[in-house]
Amino acid sequence: MKNIFWLLFILVAAFAFNGCDEEDEDPAGLRSAGIVPVISDISSSFFDLQDLDNAYVEFTVEASGEDEVSKVEIEATYNGETGSIGSYESLPATVTVTASEAVQAVNATLDELALGDVVTLEVIVTSESGVRARSNVIINATFACESDLTGEYVCLASGASTDPGPSSDINPISDYETTVVLTEQSVNGAYTISDFSGGLFTLWYGMYGLAGDYPGELKDVCGDITYVNTVGPFSSPISGSGSVDPETGVITINGLADDWGDVWTLVLTPVSN
Repeated sequence: MKNIFWLLFILVAAFAFNGCDEEDEDPAGLRSAGIVPVISDISSSFFDLQDLDNAYVEFTVEASGEDEVSKVEIEATYNGETGSIGSYESLPATVTVTASEAVQAVNATLDELALGDVVTLEVIVTSESGVRARSNVIINATFACESDLTGEYVCLASGASTDPGPSSDINPISDYETTVVLTEQSVNGAYTISDFSGGLFTLWYGMYGLAGDYPGELKDVCGDITYVNTVGPFSSPISGSGSVDPETGVITINGLADDWGDVWTLVLTPVSN
C-alpha cells in the first residue's frame, strides 16, 4: 500500500513539475501577451473596382494591455502569399492601405485581381518586452464595387413548394406581394433581407406554426446578388443568385431550399421616398 502511495506521489509531482516547465517555456508569448492590437473605426473595407487608382481601405489600430508598443506591422495575405505593407511606431494609428500597396505586398498586380478576390489584412504588434500579438479581428478587403441597396422594397414573390400541405390556390403561386427591407451590415455589399422568401414560407407553412418574417443575408458584388449564411426555418440551407438592374434598382433573385427543393423568384422594386 505504501509503495502505491509513493508511486502516486512521484507521478503527481513529476506532472506538476513538467507543467510548470511548459508554462515557463512560452517563446511565442501567446499566453501572456502584454499587449493586444485592436482594430476599430473601419471606414472602408473593400477596394472599389470602379476606381482602383483611388481605392483604399482604412481603419484605426489601438492597443489594450500594459506593455508599451515597440512596433506595429500591417500584414497582407492573398492566395497563400503573405507580405508586409508597412509599419508604425506608436498607437493609436489610422491605417490607410491602397489597393496598389496591398497587391505589391503579396507580389501581385492590380491586373491579376478579379471581382470577388480578397486580400486579408492583419495587424501585428511587438511590445517593448518583445512579445508579438495579432489583432483581435482581421479585415477581408474584397475587390468589389460600391453598393447601396439599403431600403424598403415592394416584393413580388413567385414559387413552388414540394410539400403536399399547401393548398393548390397558393402552391404554386405567382406575384405574391409583400414588403421587404434590406439593411446594410458593417461590410460593404453585405445585407440582411427581412424575409428571404418574400413571405412564401409563412404563406405555405403557416399550418406548421410558421408566422412572421424569416430573415436572411444577401451579398452584392458589383450587381451580382447571392444568398449567403442563410438557413430556412426547417434547417435547410438557402442558396440562389440574381442581379440588380443598374437603371431602375430592381433586384431579381432566384432562391432554393437545398434540402427540400422549394424554389422561388423575388422581384424587389425600391419604394420611392
